[in-house]
Amino acid sequence: MALTDGYKMQELRTARNKMLSSSDWTQANDSPLSDSKKAEWKTYRQSLRDMTKTIDVDTIRENGPTIDLSSITFPTKPS
Repeated sequence: MALTDGYKMQELRTARNKMLSSSDWTQANDSPLSDSKKAEWKTYRQSLRDMTKTIDVDTIRENGPTIDLSSITFPTKPS
């Protein structure tokens, strides 16, 4: 049985939200990052938010009852 588009998007949002949560510290006032590094992380985080508006749901492959996260191109996390 094929997954619905809504389910695929919810799974994508869940994965994306974990990435956002793990990078929250980069935007805190007391973050040890330089202003330029904070800007890189800010851009990365915005790219994560934007991907749910631009992704083609049909390109998301399925892995049984879940989606195949390796079929999704996520933004590159700053180093």
